[in-house]
Amino acid sequence: MRMPALALMALPFAALTVTPAEATTVSLVTGVLNAPSDALYQDFDSFAPGTYSSLSWGSVTLAADPFVSNDPDPNFVLGTGEVGNHFVGIPGGSALTFTFAAPANYFGLLWGTVDSFNTMTFYDGDTAIASFTGTDLLDPPDSTSAIYANFFADGGTFTSVTLTSSADSFEFDNVRVAATPLPAALGLFGSAIVGMGALGLRRRRQA
Repeated sequence: MRMPALALMALPFAALTVTPAEATTVSLVTGVLNAPSDALYQDFDSFAPGTYSSLSWGSVTLAADPFVSNDPDPNFVLGTGEVGNHFVGIPGGSALTFTFAAPANYFGLLWGTVDSFNTMTFYDGDTAIASFTGTDLLDPPDSTSAIYANFFADGGTFTSVTLTSSADSFEFDNVRVAATPLPAALGLFGSAIVGMGALGLRRRRQA
């Protein structure tokens, strides 16, 4: 029995059905050796000590009022494998936000003073998707320790990261960011949609 024409036309569109993506989560892995080798890197040594309204490099913008300082304490980098002449500090009660020009799936930094009152929050647009404090790195936290923290997005990406400190300070250095390019499969999917549209247009003109 011949299938009705309308049913035949519906089959290609049924094959293009997209299922909703799972919610993005962010996982934490410590140790600088776990950072991606191709990540965009910033050690802040090219910035003179002082307070800035914002700092930018590559696809990353850091605002507001980051304080770049000379590193006064060799214990700040002890055992992390990271060395830098400068670091960035956040006074108590303040916040800094990293904003990425393209969605990222990796963010890493040398967390210089591991305190329970220091918090990192990851956002996808305006939606907070994950939050970490010093207790997630060390329990109990130790403000004399420095740990390299790597954060990976699972099942999605993040567009910004906000660092806050409710007391004393939050100090960090050696930031790494990896952006996520458009997946090749998605590019092919888009080409297929355009091709189908052009084919339909050509058939209508021929008719």
